Amino acid sequence: MTRNLAKVRFFFTLVLCVLPRAAIRIPAAVVRACLKKLPLGSSMWNGFAGALMTNTPPDQLQAVLPSTLETYEAWVQSHGVSRAVDVLAADNATRLLWIGPSVSKKVLLFFHGGGYVMPLSEAHLDWMAYLRAEAVNAGVDMSVCILEYDLIPTSKYPRQMKQAISALQRLLISGYRPSDIVFGGDSAGGHLSLSLMSHLHCHYQAKEGAKDVIHIQGPVKGCFLVSPLASFDFNEWGRYFVDDSPWHEEIFAGYGWGMALDVPDSWWDGFTAVDHILVTGGCEEVFSDHIRLLGKVLKTKCKGNVALHMSNETHDGPLMDFGARRPPSATTRAIKDFVIACLKD
Repeated sequence: MTRNLAKVRFFFTLVLCVLPRAAIRIPAAVVRACLKKLPLGSSMWNGFAGALMTNTPPDQLQAVLPSTLETYEAWVQSHGVSRAVDVLAADNATRLLWIGPSVSKKVLLFFHGGGYVMPLSEAHLDWMAYLRAEAVNAGVDMSVCILEYDLIPTSKYPRQMKQAISALQRLLISGYRPSDIVFGGDSAGGHLSLSLMSHLHCHYQAKEGAKDVIHIQGPVKGCFLVSPLASFDFNEWGRYFVDDSPWHEEIFAGYGWGMALDVPDSWWDGFTAVDHILVTGGCEEVFSDHIRLLGKVLKTKCKGNVALHMSNETHDGPLMDFGARRPPSATTRAIKDFVIACLKD
């Protein structure tokens, strides 16, 4: 009943708020795309998505969108591939969704984007299937493991980070070595990847004093960060994520688990937990300055290899490739090459 009511409310939100603002944002996006020589379709979609996400409460979006699990199950059925779902023992609730067998030589642990509000999309699954197929074609026996993390406003920080920690721990317990693993994500999934990097660098300690410790022998092989959220603009969704959580207190104390660039650069001093890091972004996205700064900080502070790839595109270009069903862009190919290079023996 509650979900049906949220669907009704979404209809009025769409008609009264989203569409009028989209009518302004989309033409502006078209003009910008023409001037900057950006892909027209993805620019128009970004204009609509911006109007949708800034004017729609999370509960309404989640009422009209299929859940992460529902999207995954529909996708595997339509593609004729095997369904493989694991439930983490840490909470007996968090799920890992697999593309490929859960036992392989190498694994890619993926955190999807969506502002911690939107669930996994079909385009995310198509993207991960592409990465797996390209890796297999290159001789890498790799499966993709997707974390179904909890969404806001029901679950606030640090719940999603704790789920990511448990997911990595599960892979290690299952027999994957750190050198067999690459993890990464897009947008909010990039933020979650940064939180996991921070945890590997300095184990997260909750206010009650308990630590989520990962016993790891050596560095993880690689991490890719696609248009990562690295510094907060406190819109309403940002407040859903951090209000009534330990986030503010941790940032004030200089702990970078919750946001990579909102603490002193010294947080990343001597970082050795990941061998290879790829940071990607679009020159025309809102986060472009933060992404460049993040790349600079990581290059300066990390002991491993750090690469920054900026392209003439908007936010989350690889996801747009698969959402628009267009050929893989330079950024998408760079991520593919990075994953294969990390995991190829």
